Amino acid sequence: MNTLQFQLGGTLKFLIDEPASRPGARITICYDGLTLTAWGDGMAYKLPNDKMIAVQVAYVDSKGNPAEVDGEVSWDTSDPNLATVETNVADSTQATVTPGGTVGQVQVTCTADADLGSGVREIITTMDVDIVAGEAVAGTITPVGEPQPIA
Repeated sequence: MNTLQFQLGGTLKFLIDEPASRPGARITICYDGLTLTAWGDGMAYKLPNDKMIAVQVAYVDSKGNPAEVDGEVSWDTSDPNLATVETNVADSTQATVTPGGTVGQVQVTCTADADLGSGVREIITTMDVDIVAGEAVAGTITPVGEPQPIA
């Protein structure tokens, strides 16, 4: 595994590594107790506009151990015209993302309370989704250019 570490003033770190078990690069940004991690192979889930996908959020602590959240998880999208998200009523950590038929990029977010006590500390998790065209079902043949004389 190759690792590059960039540090500013002892408080902001960017870690980039390439684990052998997964293609692409993982980028982790750490600042003042906040850690953001993203994988760098496309960075967005490609979802055909004629399919839907079930998703689930999982939480971890600063050491990567499974962690609990307080109460229900709420789900949303940045553009309900591109995709909607419906929470699983039996388990709010799960939801279904359904495209609206148009292609484009949308961000799915889920929000939970990370504070297991009486206070509230909001934790927001995001997933970028690239809504792409579905499977071809028809074709169109059109002329290209002007008619040419036969040689």
